[in-house]
Amino acid sequence: MENKSRIKELQDDFMALKRFVGFMWSCRVTYIIYMAIAGVVALVIAFSIPKTYSTTVMLAPETKNDISGGLSGLANLAGISMGNMNDDAYTVDLYPTIISSRDFLLDIYDMRVVSLAEGIDTTYNVYLSEYQKSAWWSYPGIWLGELLSSDKEEKAEEELLPALSRRLTKEEYVACNTIKGKIRCLVNAVSGIITITVSDQDPEISAMVADSVVAKLNNFIMDYRTRKARADYEYISSICDSAKSAYLDVQKRYTDYVASHTNIYSPVNKAQMEFLSNEVSLAYSAYSQVSSQKQMAQAKIMESIPVYTFIESAYVPVLASSPRKMIILIFFVFIGFLAATIKISVKKISSKK
Repeated sequence: MENKSRIKELQDDFMALKRFVGFMWSCRVTYIIYMAIAGVVALVIAFSIPKTYSTTVMLAPETKNDISGGLSGLANLAGISMGNMNDDAYTVDLYPTIISSRDFLLDIYDMRVVSLAEGIDTTYNVYLSEYQKSAWWSYPGIWLGELLSSDKEEKAEEELLPALSRRLTKEEYVACNTIKGKIRCLVNAVSGIITITVSDQDPEISAMVADSVVAKLNNFIMDYRTRKARADYEYISSICDSAKSAYLDVQKRYTDYVASHTNIYSPVNKAQMEFLSNEVSLAYSAYSQVSSQKQMAQAKIMESIPVYTFIESAYVPVLASSPRKMIILIFFVFIGFLAATIKISVKKISSKK
């Protein structure tokens, strides 16, 4: 009995599906019209959106062979942060924050970009303001924004606030937000691999900016990590120079005294020579020790320089990453299908009433 009831249910479901397919086939003209219109709209939108090219760079930073470095992978798997056990203020997890900071973005803002294919050779801020393409439906908003913007008010505000050490102009503020949207930095919590992706309308400029972001990030971290070591080196260098001057001064006094008292033999003369000789030995010993410390401080600077291994370097992309024309077409055709179904259903319900 159960098998017969189950077979009966399947037969009913099949008949219902058959009736639904037949109903759709009877309304195929409406479906074709709606889906064709949706397809045309999708193609217009897809070809109106400017192409964007993405360049991806993958880096693997050096790791410290200490207990915190050994446990970091297990802690990340368990969802535990071990940031307190690392004496480095700028950990790998903070790299996305560093790249999105305005100080970092302003360095990218003034960089020089070149595109041989498009004949572009200018700064990045000029490229963003003069060479960017937009979809046709965005031009009214752009024109309205330019109409409402007032340079006179901006200049008046700058005159009212002359004491500010750093004040972004409206152009810099907008450009920083634009650049921030073009750069994406992701850090793998387990492996520590850094993935930096830069998207731009020109493939050559996309690769150039990605390479510049990596270089500036490396310089930023290198400047931070070597700052104390460089300060120690400069301090020890000054002490070393003083010790060297003191040694040369005592040595000159000793040689001058010996040269002027060569033929004079007396206990006082002998004692003075021994005193100056000891002074020379002590000065040379102090200078030798400080010179060794200077070499160690210089080696400490080299040790503090971060090292990154390139897993994937910046290459000029060949294919555009967006817009995804096929996805846009499928989405709009599906919307057209739903619209046709809703219209047919409403019409059938209205006819029954």
